[in-house]
Amino acid sequence: MKIRKKNFNNAIESISRLNAMSYEPANGELNNIHQRLSNGRKAFEQAVNKTMDAVIYLSSMDLKLEANVKTIHQTSATVSAAVDSIGKSSESTAEIAADVMKAHENLTATIIEVSGESGKIMEDIRNVEKDFTSITELSDAAISTAKDMKNDIYGLLDIIQNMDEALTAINSISSQTNLLALNASIEAARAGEAGRGFAVVAEEIRELANRTKLLTDRMGAFINSIQDASRKSSSSVDTTVEELEHMNENIQNVMKITSNSRTGMDHIADSVTSLAAASEEISSSMNELEHQMQGVNEQCQTLQDSALSLEMASRNTAELVEPSKAIEKELDESVKIMGRMAADTFYMPDNRIVLDWLDTVVHVHQNWLNTLKNMAQTGKTDILQTDSTKCGLGRFYYAFKPVNPQVLEVWNRIDAKHKAFHSYGANMLSAIQNDHTEELQPIYERAESCSKELVSDLHTLVRIIESLTKAQIRIFE
Repeated sequence: MKIRKKNFNNAIESISRLNAMSYEPANGELNNIHQRLSNGRKAFEQAVNKTMDAVIYLSSMDLKLEANVKTIHQTSATVSAAVDSIGKSSESTAEIAADVMKAHENLTATIIEVSGESGKIMEDIRNVEKDFTSITELSDAAISTAKDMKNDIYGLLDIIQNMDEALTAINSISSQTNLLALNASIEAARAGEAGRGFAVVAEEIRELANRTKLLTDRMGAFINSIQDASRKSSSSVDTTVEELEHMNENIQNVMKITSNSRTGMDHIADSVTSLAAASEEISSSMNELEHQMQGVNEQCQTLQDSALSLEMASRNTAELVEPSKAIEKELDESVKIMGRMAADTFYMPDNRIVLDWLDTVVHVHQNWLNTLKNMAQTGKTDILQTDSTKCGLGRFYYAFKPVNPQVLEVWNRIDAKHKAFHSYGANMLSAIQNDHTEELQPIYERAESCSKELVSDLHTLVRIIESLTKAQIRIFE
């Protein structure tokens, strides 16, 4: 009994600190609770890793977007230069345009002459239109008559429909009469000799009902034939109306394009000759204008290429920069929330997570330093994170705060060195932009010295955390 109670207490202790636990059957549901909490901690560690990766990736993407902004400014300068060159070409083009205008004046005078001749042609066209108007009136009358015929056919269809309904009623009465006659025959047969006379009458009535039914059936077939013919007639009338309307449309089109004035066309031909002479003068000026426009086209091509680059960079920036920053901010807040949660036993990440992170940070830090070195050697700017809170080290460092005194002592030394290290990146960019090439190498050397101290502290952290791990002590407790 004491053994069971001891196991139970050990289980409670393991759950409260979420330490490793031996799953004894006697612990019952406690085993499941411990298992779920352990799995939850592992899931939280995975969430921390993935969120850190995401926010660091977004920071890198933001830097690329800022580089695109710089590209936009550079491209804008190129576009401005091209526009200036186009302006000079435009001035020369304006001089050529003056000569074109003189030739165009001669062309205008010729066109006026052509316009006068066109008036005579229009007179002939009006005469033709009068003839077509008479045809159109006849066609309209035919359409009106066809529509009246269609209405008459619809009236006939209504009458036929009434007749069909009457025949249906007669058929119904005939069927009932036939049935009554049959019943009367049956009753007469039962009456014997007394009913013989009545039976003869009943038989006559039945024969009359049958003949009536045959007659109404024939009339029904006849009415159906009339209905079919009427419908076909109605369809034919519709087709006739449509064809007449189509004919009217064709007449209208013909009226627009008809011209029977041969004399007028002869005068137009003479005028076109004068127009050709004026066009020669325009052609001469246009050749010179074309030469000038070649230079304009070349500059426009440069402008087009630059504008395309500007458009692409602008589009990428406009579409990504604001959403990216918003997402980065949200993820950064999530990392900080996770950092606060890490102080809780149930969410406290394993030391291994921190060790893996430190290993990655050292690698990324070295790449950053290599980029700075390349900038110092080439004198060209490159994508470089200068905000100490947005690099891989800063994201984790400012979100998570270890509790262990040994770790905390080294941890607190990192802040100032880390900020100083990133400030050298900002100094390098400023020196390149201001063309202070003599400052580049000294800036790098100071950054390299700071980096050695910072990396040394990170390595010290690794050794301390590894030692605490062997002692089964977590840095956040």
